[in-house]
Amino acid sequence: MKCIDLHVHSTCSDGTLTPAELVQYALKKHLQAFALTDHDTLDGIPDALKAAGNSEVELIPGVELSTNFNNTEVHIVGLFIDYTNNAINDYLKTQ
Repeated sequence: MKCIDLHVHSTCSDGTLTPAELVQYALKKHLQAFALTDHDTLDGIPDALKAAGNSEVELIPGVELSTNFNNTEVHIVGLFIDYTNNAINDYLKTQ
């Protein structure tokens, strides 16, 4: 059975592997797909997409947004993000 992981962090936020290393790790673990969802940044997505290239693993561009609700920190995962969108990138730079 093929598996996916929709919540993965790289060294662009608080992960321990670079975006390219995550692709190799996903292949090693036989994942069908994974979402790179670093905290408040899309910076790792281009490198991850390049590393995924024509491999068997699908890279889903994502982000984990940090916000507050009722004085409580809340994280919201967004998937299939347009990582080239200037408005999104400008917003993330203010986070």
